[in-house]
Amino acid sequence: MPLPAQLSDAVHRFAALPSILVATDFDGALAPLVLDPMESRPVQGGMESLVALAALPGTVVALVSGRALEPLRQLTGAEDPLLLIGSHGAEESWLPDGLALDDTQRALLHDLDAELVDLAADHPGTRVEVKPAGRVVHARGLAPEASTAALDAATALGARHTGVVLTPGKEVVELAVAHVGKGVALVRLAEELGVDAVFYAGDDTTDEQAFVALAEDHGHAAHRLTVRVGEGGTAAQHRVADEHELVEVFQAMLAARGGR
Repeated sequence: MPLPAQLSDAVHRFAALPSILVATDFDGALAPLVLDPMESRPVQGGMESLVALAALPGTVVALVSGRALEPLRQLTGAEDPLLLIGSHGAEESWLPDGLALDDTQRALLHDLDAELVDLAADHPGTRVEVKPAGRVVHARGLAPEASTAALDAATALGARHTGVVLTPGKEVVELAVAHVGKGVALVRLAEELGVDAVFYAGDDTTDEQAFVALAEDHGHAAHRLTVRVGEGGTAAQHRVADEHELVEVFQAMLAARGGR
């Protein structure tokens, strides 16, 4: 099925620029949301298109996720030259030192672990994901009332600690002791690369923050291309229905840029 004319035209204009950064969220954008986060897999053609784009001159490709770097690398199979931004911008695959936490942040993580054990016991079916800079409470698969109660409890827990940054998502709440934000990370990377424009696609609250950050980035706002995957209010310029239609965007970009 062809892309909407307005989106197709925007992709062709973007692909014609000399140097571009093509970035995308993983869960809900490149891969469908699933009950068990480690069972998530990219839809057919997604990674193949991104790898092909990354091989073209003047084209940098990055995967941007709330996931920690290692699970993101494992689930996507991404290798150089693809760049990975994990933990909502707190981890970057091209930095040799990874994520450094100070003593206060490590102590705070220890306190969170103890409190989250009690939270999980109080809300059966809740899962706690361990990440280098934080913990994520997952309520996907619970009944609506149970999910709301678990996520409200996680939010209240995080709010009791002044050093914790709370990030809500689709049936998840992340409690982080080190936080950058996808938008900040994308703008910073674009500046470091010196690219003419940035493409970004995503489906969740943290991606909306990235759409806004790119719109406010004076260096790239005029040539940005942002795409919301799925339903919901958005600050993105365009929308696609699902992960498969996003792959069509990548394939159209690849063809327009002379990849195949």
